[in-house]
Amino acid sequence: MKFITSKEIRNNPAALWSEDGTVIMVNGKPKAIVLKAEDDIEEQIRNIKRLKAQMALEKLRFYSVKKGLDLLSDEEIINEIEKIKKEI
Repeated sequence: MKFITSKEIRNNPAALWSEDGTVIMVNGKPKAIVLKAEDDIEEQIRNIKRLKAQMALEKLRFYSVKKGLDLLSDEEIINEIEKIKKEI
């Protein structure tokens, strides 16, 4: 994967078109990823969305373990859900 700055894109837009993809950097931080479009673009987009959801779930799992929430019993979970429902 190639890394380029937003300034490089302004000077040479063709720098985006890399086989493996390109990471666009702004102020030294990654801001976007440009990937080559596949023949079935809709499937590619679904797969990207699925991957983003899996990554978000993994973050939640990590947070749960870090906070000890993975040790809650089913009853404690149900009680927490009911408590939140009453607040809404």
